[in-house]
Amino acid sequence: MPKTKNKLSPKQEKYAQNVAKGMSKKDAAVEAGYSEKNASRAGYVLDSKANPLVKERIGALQEKAAKKVELDLSTHLTDLKDIREGAMRNGAWSAAVTAEVARGKAAGLYVNRSELIVNRVDSMSKEEVLQRMQQLYDDTGGILPTFKIIEGEAESE
Repeated sequence: MPKTKNKLSPKQEKYAQNVAKGMSKKDAAVEAGYSEKNASRAGYVLDSKANPLVKERIGALQEKAAKKVELDLSTHLTDLKDIREGAMRNGAWSAAVTAEVARGKAAGLYVNRSELIVNRVDSMSKEEVLQRMQQLYDDTGGILPTFKIIEGEAESE
């Protein structure tokens, strides 16, 4: 019966760290000290069910890294509040206002709305609409169908 290990070898640990950093399996194996000739196979075997400790270690390292860079709203708002208060203490009112506005945006207190008004038919005259349609027809090389002008009056509701 094969002897089970409870600990990774130094090469396995280095491989796990390299993979957790984002290296390919082959590159991680080479960097960890496995021969370049067999690096692809070594990477495949190390990251398989045959090596559960290596897989667990890679997962643990990736989870640790993810938690390290995790940003939550509470911390973000607190940091912005500290920045605002520091700016106020230094009399940097513009910076204080900027930090406070950033806090409000992060908390969802501001709604950023924009409206793009380009070639809106309801704001164009009949002649402008016809010119624009002709321009689109010409620009597309005639892909748009030809059109027939129908005269009529707008109905009021």
